[in-house]
Amino acid sequence: MREDDLMTDSLQRFEKLLYNHLIPEFCEDASRLVSSDSFRKASQKIGQLDAEYFLKAWNNHLVKHRGRGLYRTSRSCASEQFFWTGKKVSEGERAFTLWLEPVITVGGLARLHFDWGWPEELIGTQSSDWAFDLVAYLPGCDSEIIAGEVKKTRKEIDELIELMNGFCKSSGNMEGLSAKERNALRKVAGLRRSSARVFWALGPDGYSRSFIVSYRENEEIHLQERPDSILDYALYKE
Repeated sequence: MREDDLMTDSLQRFEKLLYNHLIPEFCEDASRLVSSDSFRKASQKIGQLDAEYFLKAWNNHLVKHRGRGLYRTSRSCASEQFFWTGKKVSEGERAFTLWLEPVITVGGLARLHFDWGWPEELIGTQSSDWAFDLVAYLPGCDSEIIAGEVKKTRKEIDELIELMNGFCKSSGNMEGLSAKERNALRKVAGLRRSSARVFWALGPDGYSRSFIVSYRENEEIHLQERPDSILDYALYKE
């Protein structure tokens, strides 16, 4: 099969899953005031790699439906949903759109499991303090060894890294910061809390930046960018 055929196939399979499962399961909660007719198809902007990895996670049951369109792994601290609800489009009904970040997050689970060998029971979504979207643990540990953040664009990933580097030398405070700056400071505070050894920033279409995290005196942190091979479970298991 040619590469363009493979791309079309994965996108078609994702669309089938979207309309046969994800949308109906989200709409089953009547309190959301949504129906399949109020889904905004224009929001269905997903790349081939994101579709492929999401399908891999779905087909191998790395995430499980908990009802009401909410999905969870065994090590998740919160459930994921794949849609945003918006304004009313008619009396008693709201529009809703595909939410790309959780789709990429679930794809990240597949990458950790299938590409880098992490056991299913050691990976999950959402850290205990909600600082990180994607986490991996060592057996018997409650603090994540890999802390992952997901953004919907490459630009957002690069901006986040730049802002985080600015906060790594001191603890800082939230006063007077922009929303993006507060988000970056939360990531740095999350690293200080968990002492994670790897920070993984994951964007669309396989865009990925991985960092070894080192911790110094006076709460200073250093992020050293490395190839994605530092995500390999074999480097950390006993």
